[in-house]
Amino acid sequence: MAKRILIVDDDFDDLQTMKTLLDKAGYKTVPATNGAKALDMLKSNGFDLILLDIKMPTLSGYDLLRLLREKINHDAKMAYVSIVPQKEVDMENVDGFIQKPFSPASFVAEVKRMLK
Repeated sequence: MAKRILIVDDDFDDLQTMKTLLDKAGYKTVPATNGAKALDMLKSNGFDLILLDIKMPTLSGYDLLRLLREKINHDAKMAYVSIVPQKEVDMENVDGFIQKPFSPASFVAEVKRMLK
């Protein structure tokens, strides 16, 4: 059965790129353009991996990660996908980090690694 991945990013082009790459790699992806939509989707769906942009309006990736860990408390792996340099990112309670911009091959390889 295909692994399910929720992609949360307010940049439509980035969201579509990640979705296309992961769909081609055989994953079942669900896009969300903001944290509120992501929370709604999580109430009714289980995901194996959640990819979070950090810089989003209203609910940042940090805030969303905190909410997911506290309120929903499920076993999904979570990773940031961000333009923010990793050395400036708070990596507490997160399972991985993918730097934007990324190459298609490195992006898919990192997702596969996190889902092992």
